[in-house]
Amino acid sequence: MTTASLQTDASSVPTSSEVSSEAARGTTERTSADLKHSDDLEHSADLERSLTRVARSMLRLQVPPEVLPAGITLNRSGHWVLARLSEQSPARLSDIAESLGLDISTVSRQVRDLVMADLMTKVPDPADGRASLLSLTPRGEAVLRAVSESRRDALAVAVAGWTDDERAALAAGLVRLGADLVDLSARPGVTTLPAPAPHGPTDEVRR
Repeated sequence: MTTASLQTDASSVPTSSEVSSEAARGTTERTSADLKHSDDLEHSADLERSLTRVARSMLRLQVPPEVLPAGITLNRSGHWVLARLSEQSPARLSDIAESLGLDISTVSRQVRDLVMADLMTKVPDPADGRASLLSLTPRGEAVLRAVSESRRDALAVAVAGWTDDERAALAAGLVRLGADLVDLSARPGVTTLPAPAPHGPTDEVRR
């Protein structure tokens, strides 16, 4: 091997300082990535806690009796069924149960009470005599509107001290978050929990 060859081979071998510099860069990149991941997790934790508090506060907003027809009371679970049916009507009981993440027997009890209260109708499905189709009655639509207006009034009071830009930013952010969560739940391998089943007499619709 010639002297020139030895010099060429030697120049292709990284020096100890170059190796140290490369290792330092890799460590810096990993540290930056780890810090970003840690920040993302911290922000997600803050968001999760905030959304949990909001959800609990919203669930505490009972259906005001004054917005309901005389002799009718409506619990949260009944409101969920009415609200879902307003988005998907007419619908089979099984479809409503699936969309709410509840078993059919639980939704069936709610539907029975809502039908008795004249808030929804239940008719045979012409395409399948073994199934029934559910729809809101005019009374059910009026009750749902009254409940929604009552809750919107409560939200308006809660953000009364916010600027228009702050309210718009919150609404846009929640719409985007809701859409992203729906997309996430549809991905293979993502497990979602069913909605909590109602329990006890307080979860009945009475007239």
